[in-house]
Amino acid sequence: MRLEWIEDILAVLDTGSFAAAAERRFLTPSAFTRRIRSVEEMLGCPLFDRNRKPVTLLPHVLEMETDLRDAARRFRTLRTRLSDIHGEHRKRLSLCCQHALTTMVSPQLARSLGHDRDVSLRIRSGTRSDCHLMLLRQEVDFGLIYETAEDALQFDPEFFEKTPIGRDAFIPVANLRDHPQMQQAIKARDLPLITYPPDIYLGDVFRIHVQPRLPVEIVTFSVAETGLTPAVLQFIRQGLGIGWLPRAVAQETLASGELTDLSDTLPSAALNIRLVRTHSGANDLARATWPQLCQQATTLSDQGNARG
Repeated sequence: MRLEWIEDILAVLDTGSFAAAAERRFLTPSAFTRRIRSVEEMLGCPLFDRNRKPVTLLPHVLEMETDLRDAARRFRTLRTRLSDIHGEHRKRLSLCCQHALTTMVSPQLARSLGHDRDVSLRIRSGTRSDCHLMLLRQEVDFGLIYETAEDALQFDPEFFEKTPIGRDAFIPVANLRDHPQMQQAIKARDLPLITYPPDIYLGDVFRIHVQPRLPVEIVTFSVAETGLTPAVLQFIRQGLGIGWLPRAVAQETLASGELTDLSDTLPSAALNIRLVRTHSGANDLARATWPQLCQQATTLSDQGNARG
């Protein structure tokens, strides 16, 4: 077996189609299909059910998902260790964060590791789906994510362990101080919105937990759409519209009085913050560090509850 074969199979499993897997593997669809057929020829058996659209893995391959992911992790670890002449990777940890949490929470976790000058923490930022995939593929040691009670099981307990790190809220805010037209829009029940794309996690939160609870007499229209919370914040500050942000992202502008929390008139949604790792696959350093990070997470969670 070769690492690229296993990663090709997992790419189909993660994306749900040959075309999407080929894109992830930086191959043309035809080249990817040829490579998959070569793997099947070498193994002497089919791996995919081509009678279904999109193509799916055969049951005996699906049953081996855990083994395949573990094998890929072991291959990557072995390759890294063989090339690690000076031992640099043995002292490196990696954390993937949802974009909004990268600047708000990850520095506090990094501080808990600061006493050990030999340990470095690499931060990777992405969407919630990106974090899920990076953890499954063993590309990072830990994850930092938002979740609501309804989407908690998207990180399957069979594969993931989570610990609470705090609570946040997805709140409506506007710049009423510098842009009185926003106040007029609220009174007229005609709201210009800064929105998120539907494939972004906060877009899902808005669609499922906020939009259905908007008063029926309110008319809304989108004036700008972006998946980046810092960009949503700037659009709101400039008075382009009303938008929903995690309170942690908006807290400085709320404290200064620049932005106003509109939760008394518009719906908000509760967000939980979780520290995540996979049950298997951690190296010795990551396993030793997990209790330390969980202790820091408990401290942060207690502080957040006290503030709440």
